This record gives sequence, structure tokens and C-alpha cells, in this order.
Amino acid sequence: MNEKDSFKKRLVRAVISSLSGPRLKVAIDLLAEELEQKEPVFYSAHLRPGAASRVGTCSDRLCREHKFALVLQGPLLNEDDFTLETIRIYKKHFAETAIILSTWEDEDSGALAAIEREGATVLLNRMPQFRGYHNINCQILSACAGVEKAKEFGAAYVLKTRTDQRIYAPNCKEFLINLLHAFPVAPGFRQKQRLISVSFNTAKYRPYSLSDMILCGEVDDMLLFWGCAHDRRDFPDILPARTIREWLAYRVCEVYLVTEFLNRIGREVKWTLEDGWRVYADHFCIVDQESLDLYWPKYGRHLAQRALSYDRIRNNQELTFREWFNLYSGLQNKIVPEEILDQEIEWLECSWHLFAGGGEPDKE
Repeated sequence: MNEKDSFKKRLVRAVISSLSGPRLKVAIDLLAEELEQKEPVFYSAHLRPGAASRVGTCSDRLCREHKFALVLQGPLLNEDDFTLETIRIYKKHFAETAIILSTWEDEDSGALAAIEREGATVLLNRMPQFRGYHNINCQILSACAGVEKAKEFGAAYVLKTRTDQRIYAPNCKEFLINLLHAFPVAPGFRQKQRLISVSFNTAKYRPYSLSDMILCGEVDDMLLFWGCAHDRRDFPDILPARTIREWLAYRVCEVYLVTEFLNRIGREVKWTLEDGWRVYADHFCIVDQESLDLYWPKYGRHLAQRALSYDRIRNNQELTFREWFNLYSGLQNKIVPEEILDQEIEWLECSWHLFAGGGEPDKE
């Protein structure tokens, strides 16, 4: 960085530090107006509080609370006390809920002690010898350990999240349980209720690729999903897959987790787009990330709608609740474009990771 660039950054920081509250919003509005004048676009921004002390919302009080557990899985995100502040927010929004942090034994002891003081249960796991493609085995191990602890606590339902993500919306526990009751799972399989995932990183045209970042369901169904065998296969970091069909053939990341789950509940995998849609319609439910007010401070975090485009239908389009509900209600009336599986994969511009798979949060 040259001296001129350094001066510019110092100047920007000085201006921003002088802004707060209403003045900050005015500055953002002015910036948005300038952007709209430069390009034929409409720009909108959304500000979220970084610390729990600035969150004053709470969930509605209920006559009867379901036995519920919340599992945060992965390495701590200590920058800005992100994981700690997330747990503090969850204490406000998830009443009568066991909060379980399932992380690694080499994490900072001071940070772990602060989390325990907030009332969370901390599980320290030993890193697997073989982490698998995109750390998939790390996620399987830590998520499964967290769900097992939730069952030990007597939880009937479990919401699995990540240590580097945050749900801001209140009333999510009530919302998710009501969805499970509103949409019964397809009969004839070893599954008690649906599993609920999120639109973020669930691709409509990528079969069996349910986002593994957020998952909620009945505790035994969650154990079926996360209790799968570790993926012992070794792959290059960047798979040489050109089309969606070629990507599916490797069966990595979310595809591995979903197809292993389908095998365990007794459902045949047919490797077609139609079958992938039927799997979503029969066994899962997709909620919009906006319904949870989900925030992830990585990979294009300043773009709230990372995968949304208006110029055309892209094959990395996310599966929203609207799209899922149409599959659930009227798949028999759809013409399924199977040929899309042979199209070249359109990776999201913000990061390979968003399309290639979530896996375990990165250990920075």
C-alpha cells in the first residue's frame, strides 16, 4: 500500500468514526443516491447491531415451551467477539433453550470461559485425522456431537447453526416448530418429521444439495442426518467438474450429506433433477434466509442477496421458500428442465465456497 492509499483509508476511517446513529443512515442514503445516479439500479442497505447489548427485541412468551436445543458448530470466530455476542443474542431470542457450543479442543480458553459464563454448554472435540473435502468430516463430527448432547439434555428439537453465522430474528423457534407441524413428512420412510434448511446456498438446479449451514428438526432425524459415516475419499481442492452433472458424480459436501441421509431413511437416489426436487418436496422444507434474518460475515458479506440476479435464470439460483412451496404443492404440474444438469456450472461471483459447499467453518 502506497502513502496515498494509506492516507485515503485513514481519511475514510476518520469520516466513518464521526458518524453514528441517524447521521450514519443519512450518509448511507447519500451514497445510495450517488450510486443510483451513476448506474441504472436501485440500491438498499440493511444495518444490523454487532453487539447483543444493542439488540432489544425478544421472542413472544408462550404458554408451553417445546424442549429445544440450539447447537453452534465449528471453530470460534473471535473477531469482534462474534461467537460470544451471537450466544448472548440467542439467550434473548431462544427462551428455555439449551445452547450448545460444539467446537475444538485447541480453542482459546479465555473465549471458551466467557461463553460458559453465558450459560452455554461447551463441547471440546478432537479434530479428525482426515478432515475430508472442504472439512466435511469436521462438520459431521462436531454437529453430531452437539446433537447427541442435545438429546442427552432431553431436547425434542434441535437447530444446528454455525459459529460464524448469526440469526437475528426473534420467534424463530416457534416458527420452525410450526413449520414442522404444518408440513408433515412423506410417509413410508425412516423419518419422523421434515428437516428444515435455509435458502442460502441451497441451489434450485443442483439436486441433493441442501444447505448444511442451518438445519433444524426432530432430534432423532437430526441424528440420522449428522450421524453418517465420515467421507474417507480424497479429492483435489478444486474438483475438475465442468457441469452440474459432473459435480453431482463426485458426491461431495452437501450432496454427500443428503444422499447418505436418503440411504439411511430408505430412499433410492435417482440422480435426476426431478428426483432432487421430489426429495426437497417430500423430506425437507426451505425457509428464506430473510425469515431468520441470517447474517454471515464472509464471502461477499456486503451483498445481502449474493445469488439473486435479474438478467436471466441462472443455474446457481437459490431455492427460496416460494420455490420450495411450489415444488411441494404442484411438482406434478412442472416441466422439469433435466438438460440444465449438462450446462456449465455458474459459480457465484463472490466466492467458490458458496457453490462448492459449506462444510466446516474455516479455521483462520
